[in-house]
Amino acid sequence: MLARVFRSESSSSSVGASARLISSSSTRFTHRRVSQKGMVSSKRLPFEGESLTLGSVSHYIETLDNAIELFDDMVRSRSFYSAVDFNKLMCVIVRMNRPDVVISLYQKMELLLPDDLSVDIYSFNILIKCFCSCHELYFALSTLGKICKLGFHPDVVTFNTLIHGLCLQDQISEALALLDRMVEEGHQPNRITYGTIVNGMCKIGDTDSALNLLRNMEESHIKPHTAIYNSIIDRLCKDGQYSDAQNLFTEMQEKRIFPNVITYSCMIHCCCISGRWSDAEGLLHDMIERRINPNIFTFNTLVYAFVNEGKFSEAQELYEEMLRRDINPNAVTYSSIISGLCKRNRLEDAKRMFDLMETKGCSPDVVTFTTLIDGCCRAKRVDDGMELLREMSRRGLVPDIFTYSTLIHGFCQVGDLNAAQDLLSEMISRGLRPNVVTHSIVLHGFCVNGKPEKAWKLFKAMQKSGMVLDIRAYNIMIHGMCKASKVDEAWHLFTSLPLSGLQPDVQTYSILISAYAKEGNFSRAEYFYLEMLRKGVVPNTVTYTSMVDGLCKQNRLDEAKEMFDSMADKRCSPNVVTFTTLINGYCKAEKVYDGMELACEMYQRGIVGDSITYRILIDGFYRVGDFNGALDIVEEMITSGVCPDTNTFYNMLVGLCNKEAQNALAVFEDLCKSVGHQLEGA
Repeated sequence: MLARVFRSESSSSSVGASARLISSSSTRFTHRRVSQKGMVSSKRLPFEGESLTLGSVSHYIETLDNAIELFDDMVRSRSFYSAVDFNKLMCVIVRMNRPDVVISLYQKMELLLPDDLSVDIYSFNILIKCFCSCHELYFALSTLGKICKLGFHPDVVTFNTLIHGLCLQDQISEALALLDRMVEEGHQPNRITYGTIVNGMCKIGDTDSALNLLRNMEESHIKPHTAIYNSIIDRLCKDGQYSDAQNLFTEMQEKRIFPNVITYSCMIHCCCISGRWSDAEGLLHDMIERRINPNIFTFNTLVYAFVNEGKFSEAQELYEEMLRRDINPNAVTYSSIISGLCKRNRLEDAKRMFDLMETKGCSPDVVTFTTLIDGCCRAKRVDDGMELLREMSRRGLVPDIFTYSTLIHGFCQVGDLNAAQDLLSEMISRGLRPNVVTHSIVLHGFCVNGKPEKAWKLFKAMQKSGMVLDIRAYNIMIHGMCKASKVDEAWHLFTSLPLSGLQPDVQTYSILISAYAKEGNFSRAEYFYLEMLRKGVVPNTVTYTSMVDGLCKQNRLDEAKEMFDSMADKRCSPNVVTFTTLINGYCKAEKVYDGMELACEMYQRGIVGDSITYRILIDGFYRVGDFNGALDIVEEMITSGVCPDTNTFYNMLVGLCNKEAQNALAVFEDLCKSVGHQLEGA
């Protein structure tokens, strides 16, 4: 849909300059995707040399060493150079992105040059900027005190620079206090002042204060610029406040403050992640009509959103559109597409895309490698994932905690716990400290692979290490104990939750309800169900399914059906497991026709039965002697594309033999041919 917007724009003959609409951009999409960092990552261009006139003499500075040599010459010449000349040189070094050197040189000036010659207020402003860039906020603020002590007067630039430094450290209240002092000393805040504080407020998620400051700015008759609106809109979008972002977007245009590529990209991203595809399309149309050039961030936003929504064909169309428009996809573009291919079980295509990116001059980064490793693990090809890990090291890329956690999870899924533990040890030896998520992956691996003792040992080690365990870690351990038929131990761990400052969630209760229902202790299951309701924990589909299962085992079918029906009132939808559980209850009670009614309701809701559902119904019909009904279910099963498994064939064969042994083999062979199925050992 959105890719077609680009295509229709590029093919329109009514717009003469449309072929040149989108220019290539070098904006780098930041690590860990769209929503986690600012909208634009400004990449500093490398220093390529600069001419500098000091007094009547011209100098060409190509390297930092050139600048330092010139500084030493200026110091030796003493009175020949003014503070302005020194400031010019310091600004060149700032543009080299070496604020630490500037600080060192100013300290040298203070020792070697007379006070009345070496510095002025601009010198101090440069020094404050460098302290802030080096995160030395204490020295930056001390410099403000020194300015006043030496008889200089701080100006708007001084205050703006310090406010920026405070906002960089998320010290917004201190920045506001400095703003008040600035006004008290007779300085009028400008758009830079307000923009800096607004951006700082948005960075910490305080959009209410940012909006209030925006209104104060307007009351002071200072017209906000687009960047200020962008900061607030970006934060609102990140927080999912689409309507507020849309209102602000409309407001800025009404005030003739025109949105730019960043504004549109924020809004389009917000529309995509909230599923408002028609709104995103409208914004894209509007952007193109205004001759605002979508850049690589705009495309990456759309590609990422499409992949997340499962709209992979649209993502591929946009990738092709980027190539047609000579916009070079970057590592983020490729990582998003590789992720989409992996999620669609197209691992080989993902590998080809991985190889292709290098031929296009784009080197895979840690995120790209981790994404492909995840795809290998999803496909149970963990050895391929390990080879990618080794390839990362060969290329000088350092795997992060996500890379290791992904591979550890992969090995746990295939049951290779030794390899998972080896990776955990390697991770620690490389100086990466596993977090609660990594340890929980290993914990889960032990539990699902029948190693509850090892799981418990790891769990206790996690507690002793001082690691802050979340409810998910406890749920994994409680579930592992229940799976190992240690329900009493699971209950004791459950009772310890308040001592750890945690409250059980719906998953905790559901695990225990299911465990007690399976072992036939339904009174305990009911106790936990009622307790969760008393505590305001809302049951989910798993909870209801476990309760329905328990009631069916108690032959309380009417109550089971009543609980099943109550799910709709709680806005909780039954899934195929819930339906199958109740159908099984009916069939075991020889009420197969009630089970069939429920199966029809399931199909009407668009829920497709699985092999277990069909097997239960087949068995139910055999129980009541309706062999034709059983065969009808088998035919329906095959027509629906669900292949009967070995157990289904076995149950069917037993039923046929009991009814009419002579025809049993012929019917069985016909069914085998119809599905191309071969039984083990037949």
